[in-house]
Amino acid sequence: MNKRLLTFVVTGTALALGTLAPSVNAQDIDSQINSANSQIQNLNNQKQAVAGQVEQLSQDLTNVQSRINSVQAEQETAKANLEVLKAEISKLETLIAERNERLKDQARAVQVNGARSYVDFLLNADSITDVVNRIGVIVDLVGANRQLMQEQARDKEQVQTKEQAQKDNLAKQEANEAQLQNLQSELSATFNKHKATLANLSNEELEAIAARDGLVQEKERLAAEKARADAEKAAAQKAAEEAKEAMLKATEEAVAKAAATPAAATASTPATIAAKSEAASTTSSSTAATTPAPAKAANIVVGGSFAAPNPSFVAALNGGYFGQCTYYMYNRFAQLGAPIRTTALGNAAEWPANAAAAGYGVSSTPRAGTAIVFQRGVGGADPVYGHVGFVERVNADGSLFISEMNVQGVNVISTRTIPASVAAQATYINFGL
Repeated sequence: MNKRLLTFVVTGTALALGTLAPSVNAQDIDSQINSANSQIQNLNNQKQAVAGQVEQLSQDLTNVQSRINSVQAEQETAKANLEVLKAEISKLETLIAERNERLKDQARAVQVNGARSYVDFLLNADSITDVVNRIGVIVDLVGANRQLMQEQARDKEQVQTKEQAQKDNLAKQEANEAQLQNLQSELSATFNKHKATLANLSNEELEAIAARDGLVQEKERLAAEKARADAEKAAAQKAAEEAKEAMLKATEEAVAKAAATPAAATASTPATIAAKSEAASTTSSSTAATTPAPAKAANIVVGGSFAAPNPSFVAALNGGYFGQCTYYMYNRFAQLGAPIRTTALGNAAEWPANAAAAGYGVSSTPRAGTAIVFQRGVGGADPVYGHVGFVERVNADGSLFISEMNVQGVNVISTRTIPASVAAQATYINFGL
């Protein structure tokens, strides 16, 4: 038997049944996650820097407010002192005014009685000593008036100086307050701007974290999907290996059993011939491959215009399972000069759909030279895989004379006549004969 061909077919089938693993580009996802982490770290660094500035600005605002409060307190003190000085100035001005009136009265008295009064005052002295004393009194009186006037002028000047100093101090405090108010406004604006920046950075950081978490979840999902696909693939490969081993074993047993039975089987029609003649296959030998275990032929009824099946002929391109009905179809059509061009026909029951997809004609009308397909359970076909044979001849009563393989044993070619009622249930594929 051709173990190499069988192994290739079974292995190819197992691979076809395998589940494709999902395309996972873990490197791209890891790169995106790393990029997201870098972005999050950068945003966090910016947040910390801005938060430090916000904290410093808050402290600066507190200090400025303390200075404003201090200046305002000094202003209140200066205003209170100014009010006290104003009261003192008012009293002093009243006193000065009263003194001025007395001085004016004295001046008028001097002008009116002036020298006469002084002379009378001196002449009325009792002695020279008394005169001297009275002159001293007059001198003291005039000096006292002069000193009083000087003191009034000095006191007034001092009060005015204090008043001006308080006014200057108040103006300075008001200027300081205005400057501090401006500084406070600038700091408040910067503080609010930095708080807004901090809020924006926090939002961007949250968005970046959400995006990163989404990538991590996608990575985990893809990893789980890949693990599932790998497990399914491993299971499929294991099942395929087991199926291959089982099929190899079954085929070896069937071939051994077939080799132990007579090479010929009785066909269902009366007219039979023994498969023979090396010459029958010489015309196709240039395109045929040699198999170590050639098929055996039961009694084959010759009919139609087709050459008898050649059990030794093997098609160069064969998509069927060795020793099965599909295997024989590839060999039969290739022997007659119309090799099947595709190996993707599957099991017998799948041939009509796959042949149509490959561009071959499929119909329900029986015709000599076509493949007859029995669906599952029809005409004794396998209930799982179906059955396919070759229409050698169409009889006048609608019955069909067909050749086939694996009805009387693995790798055994046989013929039979199909009633018209069964033929009507079959499907026919035209491979070009």
